[in-house]
Amino acid sequence: MRHSAQLDYHIDMSHLMESTVAPLRDYDKLQRYGKNLPGDHVAQRAQGWTAKNKSIDNAERFIEQLPSKLLELERPYVILLELPASDVANPILPAHRDYNKTCGINVYIEANGEVTKFYHWDRETRASVYDEEFCSSTGEVWLMNTDVPHSVTLTPNKSRRMLSFSFTKLTYNEVLECFATR
Repeated sequence: MRHSAQLDYHIDMSHLMESTVAPLRDYDKLQRYGKNLPGDHVAQRAQGWTAKNKSIDNAERFIEQLPSKLLELERPYVILLELPASDVANPILPAHRDYNKTCGINVYIEANGEVTKFYHWDRETRASVYDEEFCSSTGEVWLMNTDVPHSVTLTPNKSRRMLSFSFTKLTYNEVLECFATR
């Protein structure tokens, strides 16, 4: 089963120029899914990371651009997400599941070759096991199953920025279906 899909869909991002952006919440705590991954992730965790969520005051201008069939089922909340990468050799946002979010549509405002990897949690070994990955480019729109553990390998000294439509009730497959039948 796939956990991500690039959507052939355009979101007019010009409204971002007129948005008032305000800090919402920063995340910097490691979840259990970031433990016991292959490679030298212990050292990478010790170097620090932060995910910065920001609110925008005109989110409705973005939401209105989504397919009406989707909006009839659920109106998502919108955040501006920034993943700043520090000056370290291998910066990474460790494997995690997004809180209070089943899936998200991400419009990449700034992408620099970052790789998003998905894992499944092996209850027996109590470790994350690799499933799949994708690399987005600036301007692309991707749907992600954020209820599945995922990590992001960042590019040193580069920020990854995206506008994220966050769903709390609909599943990844339900949202994907709304784009398949439009």
